[in-house]
Amino acid sequence: MIGWASNRWCSIWHAGLRPRSMAAAVFAVACVGIATLVRIGLGLISPDSAVFAPYYSATLVTALVGGAEAGGLAAVLGGIVVYCLFVPPEWNLAAFRLEQLVSLVLYGTSSVVIVWASQSYRGLLQRLRSEEATRRLLNLELVHRIKNMLAGVQSIVGQSLRNQEDLLEKVSARLAALGATNELLVTSGWRSAWLRDILVREFAPYDLSRFRLQGDDIDCPYAIAILLALIVHELTTNAVKYGALSAPSGRIVVSWNLAGGRLTLQWIESGGPKASAPARSGFGSRLLRSGVSQFGGTADCRFEPDGLYCRFSLVMPREPPHATPEAAGRLPGFHNEALLSSAETHTR
Repeated sequence: MIGWASNRWCSIWHAGLRPRSMAAAVFAVACVGIATLVRIGLGLISPDSAVFAPYYSATLVTALVGGAEAGGLAAVLGGIVVYCLFVPPEWNLAAFRLEQLVSLVLYGTSSVVIVWASQSYRGLLQRLRSEEATRRLLNLELVHRIKNMLAGVQSIVGQSLRNQEDLLEKVSARLAALGATNELLVTSGWRSAWLRDILVREFAPYDLSRFRLQGDDIDCPYAIAILLALIVHELTTNAVKYGALSAPSGRIVVSWNLAGGRLTLQWIESGGPKASAPARSGFGSRLLRSGVSQFGGTADCRFEPDGLYCRFSLVMPREPPHATPEAAGRLPGFHNEALLSSAETHTR
């Protein structure tokens, strides 16, 4: 029962009541009733307590929840209750002293200010909620359009590379990785994505038990999120084809930390076939070095006997307060057209 009442109150407080409705009037009467009980309790403790004090709160809460009319009703009812129940015998119309008149005028003036301020706040809150609902609707539409756009791009790529199946597979996978990260960014209003979410989405198709993730979760700004998604995708694809994930016993440890505004991430493979350095630098290597360099970062990749060891760091930028989808899909200094630029895309 208490839980239901608490949930009901939270619902009324957040959604409010329709102005000039019966519910708003009943709520005003209830608030004045509660204020009266409080005033009686205060009178038992301290008879000299301010007569109107509890009714200011009643007027404020009523105006915020039920609108200006309900707030005005609470203020008038509060004044009537005070005069009928709590006015001392010397408060009478025949001998109404200056201090009592000042108290009444102060109560009336304060009530008007409270109702006006509450109505202004209520209107602002309603506009913000309306804008938030519109933003969510636009985000859903944006997600739909991004999916359609990526589907169109994949169709164009499929037609252009229909005779190059290996390259087609790689480019399509990169587009899918971008699409997955964009979905994460949409949920945050194109501001950021959590690092662990990016990793889990990329690793999910390859059995998460083969991955060990170490580090406190980090909220990555949109440009960093997309860069990390592409880098992790290249490392994972490389591991599936040539590294730890190509062998049943292979494992990958991914650890990271954020210190002094710099993110450091380590990728350590083990249990796979013997690693060897590639004859030339592929797309993944170029992406890693050019991407982290944009953010004052460094990269170190070595082919150890147990597998690939890769460590890179970069400075986490402070994003502008209003990120855009266009900016989220474009890394400064690194053109997404590079996704289509090379048939030699693996890092080994």
